[in-house]
Amino acid sequence: MLTKEQIGLAVNQRVLVALEGSDEYYVSSVEDITADAVFIAVPYRRQVPLVLSRGDRVTVQFTGENECFAFNTTVTSRREDRILLYGLAFPEEIKRIQRRRDVRLCVMLDVQYAEVPEGDAAPVFKPGQALDISAGGMRLVCEKEYPPGTVLLVKFRLPLRGSFFETVTKAEVVRTEPVALEKRRLYHSGVKFLDMPQNHRDKIFSYIFWKMMEQARLR
Repeated sequence: MLTKEQIGLAVNQRVLVALEGSDEYYVSSVEDITADAVFIAVPYRRQVPLVLSRGDRVTVQFTGENECFAFNTTVTSRREDRILLYGLAFPEEIKRIQRRRDVRLCVMLDVQYAEVPEGDAAPVFKPGQALDISAGGMRLVCEKEYPPGTVLLVKFRLPLRGSFFETVTKAEVVRTEPVALEKRRLYHSGVKFLDMPQNHRDKIFSYIFWKMMEQARLR
């Protein structure tokens, strides 16, 4: 069994919880960590609580510094102070489930993109949309076919807990495929961010994680 320090959870940390074997995740948070248990608030999904009993097996997912993690454990107790808490046994092991940069969120985003200008010329941005985003890149809807290897400038902003995160970054086209939309020929271009600071990737990942939390609540 892992120790408190090895688990990597912290009080107030958001987690996703599902009954073992189910893919229906509920949103919860870590409320206390004792010498032998992690106490979480009652998980909710679309205002419906996940009612757990002692002995139930659950899967917990959470995000770490650079990756997402998951572990299976057992509900060992219920504790009621101001709110009802479920006590979870420390797990035997924790698995990495996905690299942070690979966690992709399907979402329509307003973006602006431009070809990299020559010399000191200012870039000419065009309004566009992204169909998904990860900390490593996004899928753009473009009016022009950009072959793989083309470097674009991409500008976008994301809502983050009452404020906005804005960035402009270089992005390399890694794939392009034509699509037809309302008799228009468009292109879906998958791009990867180039030279993006780690703290910017962290903010993108935070946005993705919170959106995933919201989606879990609404499903």
